[in-house]
Amino acid sequence: MQFVFLLTGLAFVFVVGWLASSNRKQIKFKKMGMMFVLQLIISFLCLNTSGGVHVMESISVFFGWLMEQAAGGVDFVFGGLMVQKGASVFFLDVLMPIVFISALVGILNYLKILPFIIKWTGYLLNN
Repeated sequence: MQFVFLLTGLAFVFVVGWLASSNRKQIKFKKMGMMFVLQLIISFLCLNTSGGVHVMESISVFFGWLMEQAAGGVDFVFGGLMVQKGASVFFLDVLMPIVFISALVGILNYLKILPFIIKWTGYLLNN
C-alpha cells in the first residue's frame, strides 16, 4: 500500500510539473528518470548500509553543533531577557537560529563556496 501511495504521489508531482511547464517539449523525461533512480540508490545507501548511516549521523551531529552555536549566540545577545522557566519564546528559539543559518549561507555565498558546490553538483548531474 505504501508503494502505491509513493507512486501516486510521484505521478501527481510530475503531472503538476508538466501542467505548469511553459515549454513541455523541452522536458527531458530520460534525465528525470535517471535522477529518480539516482535518488533511490542514494536513499538506499544512506539508510541501509553502515557507511551511509555513519555519514548521516555525522551530518546530523554537525547540524546539531551548528544549532548549539546559534543558541549560544542568541543567549549572548538576548541572555538578559526574563522568560518564565520552562516557557518557550518563538522569536528566540526559532527565528533567531534561522537568522544565524541565513547569515551563514550568505557568507558561504559571498565567499563563492556555495556557488562552487552548486555549479559542480549541477555539472555532475547533467553529464
